[in-house]
Amino acid sequence: MSQLNKTWLVAKWEFMHFFKWKQELISKLVMLAIAAVVFFWHSSQEFVATDYKVSVMAQNAPQGQIGDFIFTQANSSQDALMAMLQAGEIDALIVAKHPDSDTTALDVYSQGKHGWQNDLAAIIEQHYAKQVTQQLGLTPAQLQQLQSPVKIFNQYLDNQIKTEAKTSSLTAIGVLALMAIGIFVSFAQVFVSITGEKQQRVTEQLYACMNAQTWIDGKILGQMLLALKAMAGTLISMVLFYSFMQVVIRGQSLDLTIIDWALLPWVLVFASLGLYLATAFMAAVAAAIDDPNHSGKSSFMLLPLVPMILTFIVMDSPSGWALTVLSYVPLTAFAAMPVKMALVEVSLWQPLLSIAMTVLTCWFVRRLAGRMFKMGMVMYGKEPSYKQMWKWAFS
Repeated sequence: MSQLNKTWLVAKWEFMHFFKWKQELISKLVMLAIAAVVFFWHSSQEFVATDYKVSVMAQNAPQGQIGDFIFTQANSSQDALMAMLQAGEIDALIVAKHPDSDTTALDVYSQGKHGWQNDLAAIIEQHYAKQVTQQLGLTPAQLQQLQSPVKIFNQYLDNQIKTEAKTSSLTAIGVLALMAIGIFVSFAQVFVSITGEKQQRVTEQLYACMNAQTWIDGKILGQMLLALKAMAGTLISMVLFYSFMQVVIRGQSLDLTIIDWALLPWVLVFASLGLYLATAFMAAVAAAIDDPNHSGKSSFMLLPLVPMILTFIVMDSPSGWALTVLSYVPLTAFAAMPVKMALVEVSLWQPLLSIAMTVLTCWFVRRLAGRMFKMGMVMYGKEPSYKQMWKWAFS
């Protein structure tokens, strides 16, 4: 069997060891069941009477039915109305706090906290805003002008900046979130896989079948595919959830313009390279851990999250030098370049250069991980020092 076939065999085993299609199917069915429950619950609310009775003890208050609320001027005392509220005969009671004051302040009483209270507050505010407008002799257009005195449109001399209409910021944040999910999945699975094999003392048997580099190559590839699967599943779930909320709950037409479809192939390439780089590093560190419960090296496996953190910090200035530098540094380019592409227009050579530099770095880190993996997996009882790990990597 060739080395390539052995590598693919290990990768396939790593992937299928953690990928359980039955659990995946069950999780998707549970998600669909929850969506069905929400749908039928939302639909049933349309057939339930939603008129709320509101008694009012205030001057110039709303009267009659407005929306789902029926306002009635109270003729009874406040104590009697409070008793009616307690008995459920009315849903809310509005009482003026200072009837003789020029400032309108209202107490809104209800039995508990309900979702319709925000709608009630909005109706009351809108009603009194109209009254103030009439008292001041303002037209609705003048009131609107007071509320929004100026509209600001950002115009950039740099034509590469994408407009807000493309929801570029949401795309950039989504890219970072998906990559963080992939790295967390890879961290968990690599840690469990390698430390488990080391504690079970199966290294010698595996070394008899293949060399350490083939073994680590298969592990990296398998865990990378598993992380990509997690990212793809998360993206699909997010799109389905957004579509469900937009179409079913809000009753709007499906609009997926928030997704930059042209960016997705680039995200896939950079995510694959970033996950390969991160998985190779984490595999090398995990091989040096003897006891995962007490090792101080476990925290080093979280270092691959640093590129996402740095990119998130500087993404508010996509034209700045910080994000530009991170986009070309091989250790951070997999996170920074797709975020920059989501925020500004870039020339084709820029992502291609980042990809080329990251590929070379992946090959170099792969060789380092193979050397560290070879020595670390056969070292039992004592963890190597950082000096020893450095010597293994560059020997």
